[in-house]
Amino acid sequence: MNDLITKAEFVEITGYDMVSKQCQVLTDHGIFFVKDRNGEPHTTWYNFNHPTHLRFGLPQSEYDDGYASEPDFSSMDT
Repeated sequence: MNDLITKAEFVEITGYDMVSKQCQVLTDHGIFFVKDRNGEPHTTWYNFNHPTHLRFGLPQSEYDDGYASEPDFSSMDT
């Protein structure tokens, strides 16, 4: 289960082709990764399935980026 995530899987997971956006999504979700010399992220499925805030038992608030943990669907009400 420590297989590396492929470039195509990164696009599918993050929804972005741009590597800078992929890195931002991973950072926002507390997923450990390393960048290669081209700036592309690399990580394993283990790191993806076990974000750092869950692995080390730290409260999510330490990784809080100012966004609510749940999306606000109130604008979708008709």
